[in-house]
Amino acid sequence: MSLLLGVAHDARAISKEEIVTLTKLGISDAEIIKAIDKDKTVFDIQIQDILALKQAGVTEGVIKHMLATPQLYGKKQPENATTGTASQTGAPEVGRPKTPEEIAAEQQKIREEAAKLADEAKKAREVQRKAYAQGILKNGQELAEDGKFVEAIRQFETFVEKGNYAPGSDEFYIAKYGIANALAKAGLIQSAAKNLVEVILEGPDKPFFQPAFRDLRELRKKISYSPPDLEELTNFYVGGFSQAFQDEFNYMLGEFFYDFNNYSQALKYFDLVSPNSPDYPKSLYLKGLVQVRNQLFRSALESFQNAIVATEQSKGDREIADLSYLALARIGYESGDYDAAIYYYRKVSKDSTKLPIAFYESAWTYFVKGDYSRALGTFQSLHSPAFDHYFYPELWILEATIYLNLCQYELTRKAIEMFNDDVVSLMQPMEDFMQRMRAPADFYAAVVDTANRTKVQMPARLLQPVKANVDFYNLYRTIRQIEHEQKIVQQNNDALGGFGQELSAKLQGLRQSKVNEIGIKVQQVLKKTQAEMQEFAIKVTEIEVDLDALELQKIDVEISTLAGEQVNESTKEAAGEGAIAIVGADSIQWPFEPEYWKDEIGSYRAFIAERCSK
Repeated sequence: MSLLLGVAHDARAISKEEIVTLTKLGISDAEIIKAIDKDKTVFDIQIQDILALKQAGVTEGVIKHMLATPQLYGKKQPENATTGTASQTGAPEVGRPKTPEEIAAEQQKIREEAAKLADEAKKAREVQRKAYAQGILKNGQELAEDGKFVEAIRQFETFVEKGNYAPGSDEFYIAKYGIANALAKAGLIQSAAKNLVEVILEGPDKPFFQPAFRDLRELRKKISYSPPDLEELTNFYVGGFSQAFQDEFNYMLGEFFYDFNNYSQALKYFDLVSPNSPDYPKSLYLKGLVQVRNQLFRSALESFQNAIVATEQSKGDREIADLSYLALARIGYESGDYDAAIYYYRKVSKDSTKLPIAFYESAWTYFVKGDYSRALGTFQSLHSPAFDHYFYPELWILEATIYLNLCQYELTRKAIEMFNDDVVSLMQPMEDFMQRMRAPADFYAAVVDTANRTKVQMPARLLQPVKANVDFYNLYRTIRQIEHEQKIVQQNNDALGGFGQELSAKLQGLRQSKVNEIGIKVQQVLKKTQAEMQEFAIKVTEIEVDLDALELQKIDVEISTLAGEQVNESTKEAAGEGAIAIVGADSIQWPFEPEYWKDEIGSYRAFIAERCSK
């Protein structure tokens, strides 16, 4: 009976060799002891065995437990030991050696058990690591919320360094998002954006893909940030997310491709934005711009009109509707439908930042249409204090042209004089300034100095076309943000250590790049303005030549009629009245604050009598 029991027990025992294997697999002492207890293995350990086990890395605790197994399990018998199992099942021959199949089966079982134990231990360690990392993240986010961004960043940095976590690990990923979150909370938007992109590009299966994406969208509203890396987002499938998030994702990709002039890709993603999305009106507007570029005017009209309707229905950003009205007006102007153009220009909101553009372009439309009364009334509006921060050098030329067409020669001269005073007087200072500038950074420094009045390097009037440029505005806003971040990092440089030094170097390089970019933009705007002023000066010369010829002709006519011909009464009346406007005369001293007459701007008409002989 005892021999039979020994064979049955050995068939399921765990060997010393398996103990060594489990140790090398990294299985914990507790798991190895658990395996020994589970099989109730009895070990016969000799001195040489102990030395061999220690040399193989088996711990003292496991060896002691192995030594104790004879006392724990050596005399214990299975429950069926007295039930005659051997006689009922047919016991194997006493002392029969195991077959190769039996040995292989036992070894396979041991390997499977060892693998199972190793997998369980790995999962347990994974859970512990994630729990610890999540705890670090939570604590870091709380520090960032409390304004302690330096402590938060240091905590994440220490966590990665002590754990020796490499890029690609879950711990490194969590720390990366934590640092980005802390930077954003501290107002270090430019610095946070790069980290957020790196988190996003880890893929949509990662836990912080969605929050990092939305954080990046918010940051992009404050700074100009469209790194080429964002194109990799096209490789991701986001169909498993909510429709709201899919709309955000598709709109941002469409906007990204639009910024890089990849219009076919932009249209692809704009078309994926659903009508319920807050981004839907803007996607329609940008879609319309793409269609205009490709001369698909009928489709563009539909897109702009739908953008207006969508904005009104969703009570969204009014600026999208105003931009769409401007776009519709420009299509009308280009197609020669001036009445439609005027209709849409007048739809632009009175409190819109686009109102000066609408007035200026509508004035041109009235002028081309030949509606001189409304054209002059709009010119008067643009000369008013409400638009003093805009630079329209050709307005006086347009007025002079109208007066010349109406044979109002004296008023033509006055308009030319105003052009010389307001525009020609700037041409030489502009020339001197352009020659002094050497590098893009010089242009930017000159603009800043002049605007701040710390050192006037150019006529302040010439700042207006620069400040009105959208690209300049976006770049200037980005530079100011970088400088703000540099100041914060500098104040905390010692506490941030190596991370702070690295951040400072990146910000300095980024600022230099943006300064060069904005300097080039300033140079482009000023060169264009300079060329326009020179062109307008030539136009004025042409008007003066025509004016001189017409005045000589008028003198000849007057001389020929001196023999008693009566001057037409209507001409006398017109000469007496001069130019009359509904609101003021040709030269108006505006006594009112802009808010007082703002709602009526755009409705002014000038009544100028025509003096041309029939």
